[in-house]
Amino acid sequence: MAKIAQFTLIVLVATVLLPTDAMAYIDPGSGSAIISAIIGFVVAIGLLFKTFWYKISSIFKRKPSAEDKTTSDS
Repeated sequence: MAKIAQFTLIVLVATVLLPTDAMAYIDPGSGSAIISAIIGFVVAIGLLFKTFWYKISSIFKRKPSAEDKTTSDS
């Protein structure tokens, strides 16, 4: 087990210390697509919380009984 951990450490150190060029390019269209995906994710999470908040808060709300309705009408 120790040899596996030692080998993993050596590979990680070599990966960090011997970087190579990525030769990658992100054009403006890709950047806007990434930003749109992030905004969509944030909005979806917000709607998820809002939906569950209303469901959970409706459990704890007090519903008016028939007596409350008749006394408020008078």
